[in-house]
Amino acid sequence: MNTDPTGSGNGPEADAFRGSEPAGGGPRRVLLVDDEPGAADLAATHVERLVDGVETVTRTAPADALAVVRDQRVDCVVSDYNMPGTDGLELLEAVRSIDPGLPFVLFTGRGSEEIASEAISAGVTDYLQKGGGRDRYEMLANSVENALDRRRAERDLRGVNAKVTAIHEFATEVSGAESATDVFERVVDAAEEILSFDRCVTARRRGDRLVPEARSANVGEEEVRTFDLGEGVVGTTVAEERTIVVDNLSVDPADPDELEDPTDPGVSRRGPAAGTAGGAAPASEGDANAPPDANAPTEAEELADPVADDIRSAISVPIGPYGAFQAVSDGYASFDGGDVEFAELLAAHAADALEQIETENALRSERDRLSALFEDLPLPVVRTASAEGDERRLDATNEAFEETFGFSDAAHGYREIHDAIVPEGDERIDGGGVLDDGEPIRREVRRRTADGLRDFILNVIPVSRSDETIVYNVYADIGEQKRVERTLRRLHETTREMFRGGDREEIAALAARAAIDILEFPASGVRLYDPDANALSPTAISEEATAALGERPPYGPGDGRLWEAFETGEPIVVDDLDAVETAIGYGMHRSLLVVPLGDHGVMPLGSREPGFFDDTAVQLARVLGANVTVALDHAQRTAQLRDRDAELNREIDRLEKFAGLVSHDLRNPLNVAAGRLELARANVDDADALDELDRIGDAHDRMEELIDDLLALARQGRTVDELESVPLADAAAQAWRTVDTVDATLARPDESLAVEADPERLRTLLENLFINSVEHGSPDGRAAPDGSVEGGDADSASAPDGVTVRVGALPDGFYVADGGVGFGIGPAEATEYGASSDPEGTGFGLAIVREIAAAHGWAFDAVDDDGARFEFRTDG
Repeated sequence: MNTDPTGSGNGPEADAFRGSEPAGGGPRRVLLVDDEPGAADLAATHVERLVDGVETVTRTAPADALAVVRDQRVDCVVSDYNMPGTDGLELLEAVRSIDPGLPFVLFTGRGSEEIASEAISAGVTDYLQKGGGRDRYEMLANSVENALDRRRAERDLRGVNAKVTAIHEFATEVSGAESATDVFERVVDAAEEILSFDRCVTARRRGDRLVPEARSANVGEEEVRTFDLGEGVVGTTVAEERTIVVDNLSVDPADPDELEDPTDPGVSRRGPAAGTAGGAAPASEGDANAPPDANAPTEAEELADPVADDIRSAISVPIGPYGAFQAVSDGYASFDGGDVEFAELLAAHAADALEQIETENALRSERDRLSALFEDLPLPVVRTASAEGDERRLDATNEAFEETFGFSDAAHGYREIHDAIVPEGDERIDGGGVLDDGEPIRREVRRRTADGLRDFILNVIPVSRSDETIVYNVYADIGEQKRVERTLRRLHETTREMFRGGDREEIAALAARAAIDILEFPASGVRLYDPDANALSPTAISEEATAALGERPPYGPGDGRLWEAFETGEPIVVDDLDAVETAIGYGMHRSLLVVPLGDHGVMPLGSREPGFFDDTAVQLARVLGANVTVALDHAQRTAQLRDRDAELNREIDRLEKFAGLVSHDLRNPLNVAAGRLELARANVDDADALDELDRIGDAHDRMEELIDDLLALARQGRTVDELESVPLADAAAQAWRTVDTVDATLARPDESLAVEADPERLRTLLENLFINSVEHGSPDGRAAPDGSVEGGDADSASAPDGVTVRVGALPDGFYVADGGVGFGIGPAEATEYGASSDPEGTGFGLAIVREIAAAHGWAFDAVDDDGARFEFRTDG
């Protein structure tokens, strides 16, 4: 563990670590803050032993801890509550101002409902109370591990959301590309910036040849070449328009079959030789995690054509029929299923942009034939010509325009159509400028259609005729892109609402409605896992789903796709339920999408329309599912904290009720026995008999004392809710006056020393300590190891002359000590219930002291140091 208080790292370099996973899969860093060095080191030792893949850093001052958070990478903070100058919640606020998402576990020796409530309200990740047993550190380690795992899941979710958003921004941007070369170059740039691929190539199809079009800076010119259609990986990708994923490329083309799997030494995998931009054969198709078939032919001889020697893995994705995108790595199996999905999404948007450019180029190159193609163009087009002044006249509209906007040249004029479809405040397109320049313009616009407002790319294309220049206004619908962007924003808002929500059922209800209201899925539901029944129980089923399915029972193992998705943790899509066999019925639904919610359950989504859930729908459903999973994790942890606090209070109430019951049930027969004893004394004259009756009276007195101590012990252990500043010197003086101190002397502390405490219980604590010093501090009555008394009268209650009891200050609390003989038994044993070196003692005095200290959240320690010494650390 690292205990260097100075830390290391400077601003710009250290900022690179914040919020990221350790590079190369290194250990995650846990910062432990405790003003008691031994406590911090002990907690760090337990965390390192019990949590795999972590390293710990300890600091004893909040300021030093903040410096570590500010300048170094920290994945989780574990902090004490009471520390000099800054408590744990103030440190939490300071930490979150630096890194808002950093997990923060409050691990304190001072526990109370008030602190727990403040901690939860302040957003603490977890709240744990210190204790002496190993189980407390196991709970701490478990909390740290859960916080680290949740931070990783949240980071992964943010990464997915960021990538999806960035890819849709790329789609909008690439839709404005002016040339195919620009599109291929932007694909490489986007793969580097969004997917963090550093060795990428795009190849463009030119006839039956694949020609390198753009490459990363890390790919040398000698690493790429031209391929025939169907040759190598890139040629096969374009010819068959399918994704090819290769996990392991042989370094020895002569012996490609016997390759050792680096993730499982001693196990061989098949994998053909390969090279950048197409010199590789497919090891698997579509699924990067699919296991290879050891008996299948490798295709190495047919497809392998190495270009670079250091390539070990690759993915090759078709960009429609226009070309291919390829990313390579010198590492084994560097590309997972997520990489493939995002790469395919990039390529799909690029293919759309190329298709759009191809359409636009066709329009430009066919200007003379545009009028003939006008009616057949599938995009809405309106043709205008010059009129008097700056006005335009409507020349013609095509069928797609009439269907989209509900207007035609036969029934409406230019101004009527313009005012109807152009929203107020929309930027006006300078038609005169288009005519003057003779160049087409391209603009993103919003227009009113027969179905409502929609987003378009408007291409304004001037075409010169012999008599005049006409203008074609061609509308390309981009409403789907805008819909996805708006959907992602609304999903983010719903996620925040889930975190503000209460229990799991409320989160499930929000999720079910979000699937319908935001994602516009026809029917939705959430089934949460019931561990007692080992089944997925219907928790929040939408009205739409109930109408299509009817009332549904819980589903368990073997009950079809829902349980399969829960068990595998992977989404399941069924395009046509009528075409497949199912373990359960799905009513009127034809399409099914099941999204897993981690260990919490699944979200089934259905439609009466076959093939309803396309790739975009699946991606959005996965984003919603990931957000719901994180919200359920948060709700589960919050409920556990509340349940634990409630159970603690119930246990305290049971203890006090039990003590009261025992006291009541014992006092009645004891009073009867005492009365009968007095009657017996009056009727007995024999001296020996009276002596025996006196001994019975002593036993009665002893029982009364035990009952009083039992009640005090139960009541003093209750948590202190309201504290006030109590001068320790005054409290000590009051307690001293209530104790039979004989010839003992009290050395009071400085008048300025004050303690945050309950005054009455503080005085009870001091009284018990003073009684202990007076009764057990005799130098003539030191207890022997076997508990007997040496050199003194065991029945004597008098205190020796000269015993001095001192009350003084500690840096983080106070102490009470005497100059007597110390403990006759072990100091720790002396504070246990019923333990005493005096055969006549009840053994409850120091136990009551311990309970009062615990009720205040103080650390309590008994020390045998030239007498008995009791230390109370009130700041944690």
